[in-house]
Amino acid sequence: MHKGGPLKNIIENPDGLRTNLANERTLLAYVRTALAIAVSGMAAIKFFPESPLVVSLGGLAVAAGIILLAWGIVHIRKVSGNIRKK
Repeated sequence: MHKGGPLKNIIENPDGLRTNLANERTLLAYVRTALAIAVSGMAAIKFFPESPLVVSLGGLAVAAGIILLAWGIVHIRKVSGNIRKK
């Protein structure tokens, strides 16, 4: 029978598992928020194409969503690296 493995690590270090799961939830929150912002911007552009202000704000929202997603991924990778070092 296989000794050790992931189950043994979980049993020996439940706090590490909890921390990793919290980090994963944080990443999902970044993704959800970024998508909501970007989709709102796209909807504004789609439904109000005659208004230059709304189209500009919609484009800004799409860009902000993409930037937030990229920043969230970079941030989570940095935090994950710090967690693994401990």
